[in-house]
Amino acid sequence: MTQTPPPAGWYPQGDQERWWDGNAWSDNFRPVGSGQLQQPAYQQPYGQPYQQPYQQPYQQPYQQPTYGQPQPYGAQPVKQSHTGRNILIVFGVLFVLLVGGCVAVGAIFADQVNDAVNDETLGGPNNPLTITEGESFEVDGFEYDEGWSIAADASGFVSIQNLKLTNNRDKSSRLLTEIKLLNGNEVLATATCGDWSSVAEDTTITVSCTSSDTLPAAYDKITIQDAF
Repeated sequence: MTQTPPPAGWYPQGDQERWWDGNAWSDNFRPVGSGQLQQPAYQQPYGQPYQQPYQQPYQQPYQQPTYGQPQPYGAQPVKQSHTGRNILIVFGVLFVLLVGGCVAVGAIFADQVNDAVNDETLGGPNNPLTITEGESFEVDGFEYDEGWSIAADASGFVSIQNLKLTNNRDKSSRLLTEIKLLNGNEVLATATCGDWSSVAEDTTITVSCTSSDTLPAAYDKITIQDAF
């Protein structure tokens, strides 16, 4: 009759206890009654294929994050990159400067347009001055001498001759004006006089005029007004 071997455990042998692995005695001993809880090293039973003892996989113990606590000595803090933020700030500043510059230029231009639109000076852009051929007249500090005349040039176009002025304004000013020949309220021909160069203060010049309109056979009114 076959006996069943005793289960694995510690069994007394003399004044010690010896570990029985369920099949054979091991070489592990301990004092009698020591009550050790640790199981001795696993030994493969003789004659059995080798099997790797089961080992509990290692798990990293959970650690509560230490918010607000100082870092260990020698640890370097992680530097945050602010490149994107800095680029946005630069573009924002440039945008503000650009808009501000445009607003300033727009304001200056608007003031100039407003002055031109509301200019009611006699002989100004909005208020033509009626003049008589050969007689002197004045437009806002520009004193025109007498002795000028209207004729046709070699092509039959309007020609304003011997038109002189003196700048009695308190500064240099540009001259660009229009002399119109009318029949009632109908404009028959226009001559443009002056250029974009400035006339110095207290200076007398002979004004140059050009026209692409044929001199009409008859007209009953001559006017002059600044183009700007």
